[in-house]
Order: sequence, then C-alpha cells, then structure tokens
Amino acid sequence: MNRIGTILPRELRPASLFLKYSYCCSASRPQRRAACATVTSAHQTRCFGSKPSPFQGQSIQVLEQTISSSIANHTASYDEDGKGPVRVRGQIVYKPIAAADDKDADIRNIPFIHHFLPANFPHSVDKSYATYASYCFLGSIAGSSAMVLSTQALLVAVGVGTQSAAPMAAALNWVMKDGVGQLGGVLFASQLGKGGMDVDYWKNKTRKWLGPLASSKVGRKKRGNFQRGTADTNPKRWRMVAALALDLSTLLEICTPFLGTEYFLPCASIANIGKNIGFLAASASRAAIHQSLTKTEGKTSNLGDVTAKAGSQAILASLLGTGFGIIFSQTFCSDYGTAGILAGFVVLSAVHQVCTYKAIQAVPLKTLDRHRLHIVLDSYMKSNLDQIIGQSGIKKQNSWKAPLTPTEVAERESFLPLMPPDQSVRWLSVGASLVDICPSGVEELESLMIRQETEVNGPNQYEKYILKVLSSTTTGSDDGTIQLTFFEGANDDDLIAGMFHAYAANECMRNEVFRNDDASTIVEYSYAVTKSQMPQFMSHLEERGWQMETGFVNVECGSSFRLKIEEL
Repeated sequence: MNRIGTILPRELRPASLFLKYSYCCSASRPQRRAACATVTSAHQTRCFGSKPSPFQGQSIQVLEQTISSSIANHTASYDEDGKGPVRVRGQIVYKPIAAADDKDADIRNIPFIHHFLPANFPHSVDKSYATYASYCFLGSIAGSSAMVLSTQALLVAVGVGTQSAAPMAAALNWVMKDGVGQLGGVLFASQLGKGGMDVDYWKNKTRKWLGPLASSKVGRKKRGNFQRGTADTNPKRWRMVAALALDLSTLLEICTPFLGTEYFLPCASIANIGKNIGFLAASASRAAIHQSLTKTEGKTSNLGDVTAKAGSQAILASLLGTGFGIIFSQTFCSDYGTAGILAGFVVLSAVHQVCTYKAIQAVPLKTLDRHRLHIVLDSYMKSNLDQIIGQSGIKKQNSWKAPLTPTEVAERESFLPLMPPDQSVRWLSVGASLVDICPSGVEELESLMIRQETEVNGPNQYEKYILKVLSSTTTGSDDGTIQLTFFEGANDDDLIAGMFHAYAANECMRNEVFRNDDASTIVEYSYAVTKSQMPQFMSHLEERGWQMETGFVNVECGSSFRLKIEEL
C-alpha cells in the first residue's frame, strides 16, 4: 500500500522525498516507520506550502475501500492481533469496526448470513429492519408450511389416490381453478388505484344504481368518514389484507375434502382467487414498506438491494417452510387425515398472523396519511391544549411541544382491515360533497371560504379548503361534527393546514370555554391558532423525520370530493 509518497503529484515531489521513500520501502518495518516520520517532519512545510499540515507532523497511512466492501468484509483476513487493517488480494481496505452499542454485530458473524442482508448492514437500513426481517422470515416459514398442508388436502379432494379418480378430469379441474384464480387477481389489481378499493366508493355507486330504492338518509346521524387508503398510502393495512386473504384461502382449500369431490372446482377456484389477491396485495405494499426501511443519502437509495435481499429471505423461508410442512404432515397429520391437517393449519396460521402483525408494526412509515396524521395531530393538540385554548399560546410559539416521530407513531398505529383506525371517524368528514357541506347553495359556500391574511388581491386570497363546524344539536352526535373539503389544486401544505385547522377547531368545540360560542367564532379562533403555529409545526415535522416532499401527504379517501370554482 502506497504511503505518504502518493499524496502529492509526481512533479511536485522533492527528490529527497523519493530517496527517503524508496528507503522506507526496502527497509525493515521499524526503520520504515522512523523514515516515514522523518519524511513527514522534514518536508511538512515544503509539501503543503505555507498552510499548516492537517496531520500535525505525524506519520500517516492512507487506506482505501471499495464501494462494494460488504463482500470484502466477510472474505478478508485480519492481522494476527485482529486489530490491524483487512487485507484482500494484497490490497488494504478499511476494517469494519462495530460501534459499542451495535447489537447486530453478532448477526453478521453468522456464516453465510451476509448473503441475505443488505450491503453495509445495519448502517444502510433503518434500525427496525432486523425486527421486521426476523418476523417476516418466521411468518413466511409458517405460511409455506400451511400451503403444503392445503396442497395435500386439495389432492385428496380432487380424488388423487382413489381408484375412481380420472387423471384427465383431475388435471383439468386443477388447471381450471388456477385460471379462474388468475382472472380474479387481474380484476382485483384493476381496482388497486386511487379510491378503487374504498368501501365508501362502492356504497356511493350502489346508491346511484339503486336510485329511489336506496336507503334514505333521514333520521341518520351525521358522522365522519375514514381513509382506508391505497397500497402506497397505507401499505400496512394492505399487507394485513394479504396475510388474511392467504390464510382464509388456505383454510377453504383444507376444508374442501369435507364437501366432496363435486365441490372441488368452485371451492378451489374461490380459494385461488383469494391467494392471488393476497399475493398481489403483498407485492403492491412491499415497495412502500421497503422504502421506509432504507437510508437515503442525497439522491441515492438502496431500495433495490433491500428488495433483492427480501426476496432471498423469502426464498429461504419458503424452502424451510416446505420441508417443515412435509415433516409436519407426515408426523402429526397423517394419522388423523383432514382433521389433523386442519388442526395443524390453525397453529401455523396463528403464527403467520402474529408474525406478520409484529413485522409491519415495527416499520416506521415516514409518509403522512390520514391515520398517521391523526396520531400526530391528536397527540400534538393534547400536549399543547393550554396553548391552544389560552390567548397567550398564540404568541409564545417556542413553548409548544414537538410532534411525534415516525417511530413513535408506528407504535400507536392501527392497521387491521375492515376496522376504523381511529376515533376521527366519529367527528371528521374529509372531502364532504357540496350538497352536504353547503345545502343552502352558493351563499353558504361564500360564507365558509376562509380569507387569507394578506394584502394581495386575487384568486389566491382564500385558503384552499373550506371548514364547517356542526354543533351536537345539529348532528345528533355527542361533540358535533366537522366537515373539511379541499379545493382543486390544494398541495401537501394545504392538506396539513386544513387538517391542523380541523383538529384545533375540534379541541375548541369540546372545551368548556367555547361551549356557548357559535360555529363561526370557533372557526375564526382555530384559524388564528393554525396560521400562528403552522410554520413551526411544518418545521418540526421535517426535523422529526417525516418526508415533506410533494406527494407524501394523502388524507382523502376514494369517496372524497374536491371543489373547483370557475367563472361563467
């Protein structure tokens, strides 16, 4: 390894430096150290000019390391004392030094384990990666084992092993159930876009189709809505949908022998549709989850490496799960037939669901959807309630507590399918239609538009949203309802500002201080709090690790409306 002689270009090096450097290369190790020290001391001013040397007259050694050093770190040999630099094919590279609190250092020392981990693990990924990967690995083993049991049950249901079974008919039924399942997966994928899988979206469509036959809204309490989200905005919920779809489909396959051979094709087809839905939902949500586990430096990201290693881990888990499923089937299930297979599936399915839940719970998503923004704003409002209600809170901005981090939000996040994720569904409706929010017409719309505090006149003098507060007597609910609708062209800052305004108004509406005030007073006061705190709140969000670039905020559901005002 070239030492100090390679620091300067050849034409700038003094002759004495070449002489002493050649002596260093041919002398023994103690002599080389002394000579290198002499070179550095004697030629410090001459080499670096009038500027002081950054090395303070010490003998130095320049080491180099390739970018793809993760492989070299595991194929290199250390010095005899184990502390020197690593040597690979005669070249010296950096020796990887684990931090004192590095709990993952022992993981990297397991043979062959580095083939299944991203390069430079754990420094190239989020600290929650190990937890996520471990639970995913265990869950995949359990899921693969359950699929072995379901395949065995399907073979029994189709008639394999019986004398009356027709090979051609069995093969045809097997191919047909695969084809029907793939077509069902295609139809599911076509609805994975924005709002396509939203339940409210289909409810509204059903009401339009039924027309007068649809149930009347008279006598029903006005309540809010909630965002189920897409695979990009809410990947955790869709990952749980995938796990549930796979296990329910596997359960249906195992129960097929109880129904008889004539029910094989419909039951197996429905089960295969569910499996394709599970595979598509898992693959659609995988990108957003993996993106949250990467560490982006500048414009570079190791998303591809994390995704590739996740595929390697899944393959290994599938192989182990298949082997374990075969052993499990022959050892515990062979004596009890389909009933034994069903009992084994219950155990494996429980392990699969628990591991999937724990794995995605550990992922700190750094984008803001409505549920995560609810957790942030709800905690923020409760922590700063005195500043919100008191007039002094608007002036003393530095006394406000900072919002939660993505890791803290992940611990409180709810992502179970078919269940409202939070209590905002009781009082907040985002994207209410013009008929609901302004039943009196254009005059009411004009009164709800919020004028910005600016001297500039023109179309941008109003906020990009309208907010309406309905008291408990109007809605029939306990604390009233807030309707929030955005205008066309509202950006991420407008979405956060509108949500902040809604949560501030809700805190005021539920507080005894504002019990006797009308809706307009609550809207005006909460808007003053919003305008005062939004710059600091946005700055805190970015400091706490949230991604604030364009397109990373989504609070509307598929059935939400946006307004657009045009001159006639």
